[in-house]
Amino acid sequence: MIFALGAFDGFHVGHRLLLCAARERARVKGTGWGVITFDGHPQMLFNKDGFKLLFTQEERDMLVKYFGIPVISKIPFTRAIADMTPESFIDYIAARNAIDGIVIGENFRFGRARTGTPEFLEAICRARGWTLDVISSYTMNGTVVSSSAIREAVVRGQMQAACDMLGHPFFIQGKVVKGDGRGRSLGYPTANLSVKSGKIYPARGSYAALTFIGGAWRETALNIGYNPTFEGIRGLRCEAHIIGYDDDLYDRTICVFIVARNREEMKFSSPSALSVQLKKDVRLSMSQAADYLNRYKEQMKGFEPLLL
Repeated sequence: MIFALGAFDGFHVGHRLLLCAARERARVKGTGWGVITFDGHPQMLFNKDGFKLLFTQEERDMLVKYFGIPVISKIPFTRAIADMTPESFIDYIAARNAIDGIVIGENFRFGRARTGTPEFLEAICRARGWTLDVISSYTMNGTVVSSSAIREAVVRGQMQAACDMLGHPFFIQGKVVKGDGRGRSLGYPTANLSVKSGKIYPARGSYAALTFIGGAWRETALNIGYNPTFEGIRGLRCEAHIIGYDDDLYDRTICVFIVARNREEMKFSSPSALSVQLKKDVRLSMSQAADYLNRYKEQMKGFEPLLL
């Protein structure tokens, strides 16, 4: 089989080039293809407190299905794996997978202290009779697309930039949990998504989003933050007002695709002042989300079977 090899935190537009190359090489050789990746991003071992994933394991599994990856082999990234020499690492993955060829990005490094280079891998592949395809980095507006760049865009609330680099909207999947009920009292009931500690979240504020529920895409006004208008200490909240949908979602898992940021988080003088702003947020979110769906309907259509 032909395997694309990498961390693949998010499967962005650059990663898609590797998937396409693996698929094409497999077609030429008359074999199958797949991905070899890590169960747990390497940075979660080296920078445990400072690193956040773009997508949780469950979210990444959904992306695997979205991109039609037929085989995925996950390596548990442990200290023992990190300390392997480059050649030992290749021996390790070869023992677990029937490899005929490998596809990597030009910046891929592997083995202890990241000493394994594409040139080193080329020699190993030649000795084993494997093919090796090294894919150039994908640039957008003169900047290399990378998971780090996407992570930075998300942290800044730059959702259009994140969308462009991912090739689809950044999304949050979570179970709906009990909230304070303030949204309903203000006239805008919300589904409160559980917040995952290892995942990155956009900058605090109000966002336009899309949620596929009840067999249809629905415009969504999403708030991420700490509800500063109300007294009390609380953790980060991710509250989705699914416009025109009022069925009970408690304990269900939903997925919210974020397409634009409306404004940063604000503290209002009163609940009534907040309600006035929420009305504006909902109106703007409806417009932005509907526009995104209209422009990228085919892109979003691919997620529908995975969200039923």
